[in-house]
Parts: sequence; structure tokens; C-alpha cells
Amino acid sequence: MPFIVPGRELAELEERVQKALATTDDRDLEILGYGEVTLVLRLETRDGAFACKRLPLFHDRRRFENYRRTLEEYLKRLAEQRLCVAETQLWHMTLPTGSVVAYCVQQALPVKRLCSTLLHTEGEAWAAAFFTRFLDSLDRVVTPGLGLDAQASNWIDLDGELTYLDVTTPMMRDARGRERLDVRLFFTSLPWALRDVVRLSMSKAIFDKFYERRGVVLDFLGNLHKERLDHLVPMFLRQANARLPEPITKEEVAAYYRGDARMWEIIQRLRRADRFWHRTIRRRTYPFLLPPVVQR
Repeated sequence: MPFIVPGRELAELEERVQKALATTDDRDLEILGYGEVTLVLRLETRDGAFACKRLPLFHDRRRFENYRRTLEEYLKRLAEQRLCVAETQLWHMTLPTGSVVAYCVQQALPVKRLCSTLLHTEGEAWAAAFFTRFLDSLDRVVTPGLGLDAQASNWIDLDGELTYLDVTTPMMRDARGRERLDVRLFFTSLPWALRDVVRLSMSKAIFDKFYERRGVVLDFLGNLHKERLDHLVPMFLRQANARLPEPITKEEVAAYYRGDARMWEIIQRLRRADRFWHRTIRRRTYPFLLPPVVQR
């Protein structure tokens, strides 16, 4: 049965976010995690706890509605491919400026069941069984028109069922290979003068890999280095290469991780520079909460 989105509490949460942006003090927020471009907050209510992923600001209603339709179609297509996805609802409010702030809302799930956690706490037998289920999911879902950002932290194991969590970047392409998502939205935290340059130069490197199984596996294995789980790479390579037409090597995984880490480090440095410009030079509120420096 669908859960009821706690609208009043979400509006109050957004007020706390706005206060944190204005004061640069986020101690009144319970931050579950930082994505590369979004923020996940925990919201406690009388009706339970929720994980609320705050999306980049939509500058008008039209862009929000386009995103809403894209997200709904993505969820529908994943379900058609028999991928179990955590129930996700989209909540929004219109600001006095006409801009729209939105959150993807899910019921809070036990953190100890996140697959990135279980890969630390369970043995190799569990890890091997998990990775088999992971590869089965890719076989069903990933096509040139339908993609997945499938790193370990985006999955949770609930009662033996592998469930996908992160749908906030709907990955679908049309027949000409163009993103259905308005990718400009996810570069709005970069300095204005650099947004188009970075988008045009990096979008392909960021998104292409998610639309073919080998690329998704390579990204998953590369991110194990960030999770300090690289000892599992050899075992997972044996499992993956038994299915892939072109095998992946351990050296390729390490090189991929170094390149991906450099790319995101550059993006985050640009964002921190833009925050400095807003706060120190322009004396204005910077409209994003940035993660601390990530040790990659």
C-alpha cells in the first residue's frame, strides 16, 4: 500500500534547509548522505521515518513537470523489467519566485541492510550470491535506451530481495541516443560560465557507461575502491567475465576508478569555488549544501 507523503513536515524540512543555506550551519539537519549532485536527509514524523532526496532547484513549473513525467516513466519501465524498486514518491512546493523545490521521498530503510554495508559485514558466500543477483538484474534491465547507476550503495537487501534505491536520475535515451532527462538540471551547481562547457565535455563520460552492462559492471567494481572493498574485485571479475562478451581486467577497474575520481574531484572543486564566489564576493546565499571533501 503506498505510503502517505508527509507534506507539512517536508515543508518544515525545507525551511530548515533554507536556514542552513543562509547560515552555512547544517547541524539542524540529519544528513544520510551526499550524492554527487543531490542531498539525502532523514525526516522523522509521527507516521514513521523517511529518506528525502532534495533535487536541484527547478526554475519554473514546466521543467519540474518534465522531470516528473520522466521519473514516472522510468519507474514504470524498471517495474516492467521486474526490477524491485523502493517505493518512491515525488513531493514539491512552489517558491514565491516561481521556482519549484522537490524531493524524492522513500520510507527509511535499515541502513545495516544496504549492500555496501553488507559487503563489509557478510562473508564471501553472501557477496558471491549478491553479485549473481546483481548481474541477473543488469541482464533484465540495461539496454541502450534504459540505464542504471548500480553502485553498491544504491541497493538494499530486504528479506532476501534485492531492491534498487536511487531513481532520482532517470536514465533513459530516445531512439537517437539522446538523454530523456534534462541533464542541464544536474549541472546547475557549477559556476554559470562553466556549466555548458562541463556538460558538453563530461556528459558523455558520465552517462554512457550506464547504458551497457559492461559499463555498469565496471562502474560498480570501480566504486568498490571508494567503499574500501577492492579485495572483492577479483572474485566479482570472475563472475562478471563469465557473462560479458569482452572481459574486464583488474587493471582496467583500477584505471577506471582513478579517472572517475579525478573527474568528480574537478567538478567538486568547481562547486566549492562557486560557493566561495557567492558567499565572499557577491555576498549572496549559495543555493546548495556541498559534501565534505571525499577521500577517494
